[in-house]
Amino acid sequence: MKLDEDFSAVPADRHMPGHTSREILVIFSSLTTCDPANIYDLIKTLKSLKIRVSVIGLSAEVRVCTVLTRETGGSYNVILDESHFKELLTFHVKPPPASSTSECSLIRMGFPQHVIASTSDQDAKPSFSMSHLESSDGGPGLSLGGYYCPQCRAKYTELPVECKVCGLTLVSAPHLARSFHHLFPLEAFQECPLEEHTGDRFCQACQGELKDKSVFTCPVCASVFCVECDVFIHDTLHCCPCCIQRQGAS
Repeated sequence: MKLDEDFSAVPADRHMPGHTSREILVIFSSLTTCDPANIYDLIKTLKSLKIRVSVIGLSAEVRVCTVLTRETGGSYNVILDESHFKELLTFHVKPPPASSTSECSLIRMGFPQHVIASTSDQDAKPSFSMSHLESSDGGPGLSLGGYYCPQCRAKYTELPVECKVCGLTLVSAPHLARSFHHLFPLEAFQECPLEEHTGDRFCQACQGELKDKSVFTCPVCASVFCVECDVFIHDTLHCCPCCIQRQGAS
């Protein structure tokens, strides 16, 4: 397998804004590589462009893939079976956390609400959406409802989308919230054995008695949680409820 050909589409300059992340996922099945140029020079180029390269190996571990992922900050995993391959592939679906060196830039966004015109309204007329007018497969037909751009009033049936008329990025609040949680994950709580814990013996979230071997303490507000609540907070809630309560009280 030739890794140089896999990365032949990598641009020599930056065509993307600084706040975005550039990633490459390679599914590697070969045990050897045959590259016409020096592969380590290519690795240096990827590193200089801040392109994160991750590799999923389908056979044994390959030395050059280990160097590639280590130098670019990616991950290298070799599958054990089919279910493990699906697990590794799903892991790369979520965007990685933003690095501290990422640039910041303001992006103008619109948050349109879904509007459905009443069928009893005589002035309501079905219309096409902008995405339907440019789709080759026809897409949905005429409809009374949709998302209307707050700047130019162009109509769309789905979000997120970039307005084709004025260029405004149209998203919904849940989309933006999910992106924020993935890019800036909640800091891990401090684990402590229950025998060494001298504070409150009740979980601050579920109010149940702490019976597990370990308790978890928020490093910001020092609230104590059980194992189940710690998993729920980090996997679903993405924010400390006690910190939010104190911010609301202040």
